[in-house]
Order: sequence, then structure tokens, then C-alpha cells
Amino acid sequence: MKLNRIFLTIAAALLLMATASVATEKCDGIDAGTKAYNENDFERAIDEWRTCVDEGIVNADLYYNLGNAYYRSGKLGFAIFYYKSALRLHPSDDDIQHNLNYAQTKTKDKEGDEEENPILQGLMSLHHAISLKGQMNIALVLFWAIALVIIARRFVKSERGKNICTGVVFAMSIVLCTIGASAIYKMFVLETDITGVVTASSADVTSAPSDKSQTLNTLSEGTSFEVIGEQGNFAEIRLGEKIRGFVKLSEVGIVK
Repeated sequence: MKLNRIFLTIAAALLLMATASVATEKCDGIDAGTKAYNENDFERAIDEWRTCVDEGIVNADLYYNLGNAYYRSGKLGFAIFYYKSALRLHPSDDDIQHNLNYAQTKTKDKEGDEEENPILQGLMSLHHAISLKGQMNIALVLFWAIALVIIARRFVKSERGKNICTGVVFAMSIVLCTIGASAIYKMFVLETDITGVVTASSADVTSAPSDKSQTLNTLSEGTSFEVIGEQGNFAEIRLGEKIRGFVKLSEVGIVK
């Protein structure tokens, strides 16, 4: 029964990919945007590719190309927004992750500027140091390495050799579990967290979803934040432990 479900899931995923591919080919803006981008006419490339987005096409390559075009046009907020949108569709793509990380170094506001436990900060740095694709590859290598050591232990005759094999398996298992937990957490965050990006030159964080409410903070273009919910023309957001309030939807992009 479970096997049938797996096959059905794979079939559905393949069908979705095929549908997206066909839909992309039907959008004339794809080729026109690529031609404009290669001619360094980034504004026209954006206009052409945005027509495809407006037609309802959901495609990681399209979003990635838009991110590149916006970045080359000096529009950091939209660049980060489309990189994040592309990464949500292809979380293991190293190129998307690299460009997103580079673009985020250009933002003025940094999430988590408040003081953190140095041990926790070090663990989070390790967590983000390797991409999801890299973690999956390392986990696969470790899995087979553990299997080979377990097989080799059967042929080792000395007690000392068996103990060494046991120690190696134990150490590699700890590393495998750590990397696996990190990868699972990344996938969980990608699937459950809703993030937003300031696409305007700046966005005021207000105390309530109203134009007349008090301004608590001002976020710069390209700043990413967690979206808690939406109320009318406002999104309720959180950034780190200190910033929480509402921003206008017209000044931000919500990655869904």
C-alpha cells in the first residue's frame, strides 16, 4: 500500500513538472526576456518575464532569471524576493542559494543583530554553511560508508579491529544524524514558514494594520522577515526577537 502511494506521488510530481515545462514553453516572454537579458537590457527582460509570471507560470528558472535581472537593475528587494521564490521550488539548487546569499549581504538590515548565545550562533553558522543539496550528498556518502564499515567488521578477526570499526560507525552515525537533522529542519522551514521581503526602498513597521498607527521601525529594501498573517492591506510580521508589527503589502513581497 505504501509503495503504491510512493509511486503515485512520484507520478504526480512528474506530471506537475511536465505541465510546468509545457506552460513555460507557451509563454513568448521567456525567449524575449532571455534575448533582452543577453543584450544587457535588464528592464525589458524584467517586463517580458513578468508577463509570464502574470500568466500564472510557476517555474524556478523563471524566478531565478528574474532575480538576476532585478539585481543587475539595482532593485535588491525584488531580486531577493525572486531568489527566495525560486529556492522554495528548488531548495537544493546551489546557484540559487549562492546568489541569494550574495544579494542578502548587500542589505542594510541584518536579522538577528541582537546578542546570541555563541554556541547557538556557531551551530546556526554550521547549519547554513552547507546547502541542502550538499547535506543530502554528504548524508548519502556517510550512509554507504557506514554500511561498508559494518560489512568490513564481519571479516575483521581481531577484537581490537572490531572495536575500531564500531567506533568509526558510531562517530559517522553521529555526524549523519546531525546533518540529517539539519537537512530535515531546512526542508521543514521551506515547507511551513512564510517569509516576506521589502521590495520598496523602505517599509514602516507599524503597531497596528492602519495608516494612522504608530511607526515602530523602518525596514530597508531587501530585508527579509517572517510573515505571521495578513490583515486587509497589511501583513503582520516578525524579525528576530525585537521587531514585530505590520507592514503594507504594497511595499513587500510574500514568498509563498
